[in-house]
Amino acid sequence: MNRIASVTKMHLRDKLSWIYMPWIITLVNLVIHVIIRFSIGAKDGMYSGGITSLYVYMLVIGIIALPQTFVFALGLGVRRKDYFAGTAMNAALVSMSTAILLLLLSLLEGWSGGWGVGLHFFRMPYWSDGTVLGQIARNFVLMLHLFFLGFVISCVQRRYGWFGMMVLSGAVFAVVSVLVVLASYYQWWGGLFQWIAGKSVSEWAGWLFALLIVYALASYSMLRKAAV
Repeated sequence: MNRIASVTKMHLRDKLSWIYMPWIITLVNLVIHVIIRFSIGAKDGMYSGGITSLYVYMLVIGIIALPQTFVFALGLGVRRKDYFAGTAMNAALVSMSTAILLLLLSLLEGWSGGWGVGLHFFRMPYWSDGTVLGQIARNFVLMLHLFFLGFVISCVQRRYGWFGMMVLSGAVFAVVSVLVVLASYYQWWGGLFQWIAGKSVSEWAGWLFALLIVYALASYSMLRKAAV
């Protein structure tokens, strides 16, 4: 457990990447939106979608965390399973802290009337519905899901090199292309959109959690045999 905690602390030493930078980007994005809304004198409600920058950053940090720390950690005698567990723990802590902070900011946003300009920045329609605990849980799952999506991509590169990345990219592109062609040919789009609309936000969070587990297991399997 001490080794796992040491890996977590190792990641958190880079406070700029893990803590400061995502919120700097998000808050600058918020200020820009507020200034634009204020300058045009808008008061009607608007969902900006600007908070997606925070989610995208979590995907990015999942991609870059491995190449930045994996070799260094193993050089200090850290076991691969301890590295994985410590990295996962750190991602979970950051995701939970972010989920709680997002809830508090969304409450402040509502209290302030959308920062005084009718702006819905931290509250998204559909995803932000439900109870307080439900909102925290969904954002936690989404943040952790995006981290492990980036992490498993990085693990593919570490385990199989850039050739493996090319094969993965080509396979994903081919599968998506075939599905798009089939959906267009058989006119599945209408039914697909109805199916998506019929799912509750909790069900989508459940699917994201299931994929998260798949990513985590795949990452751990590849890290066990990855070259240093």
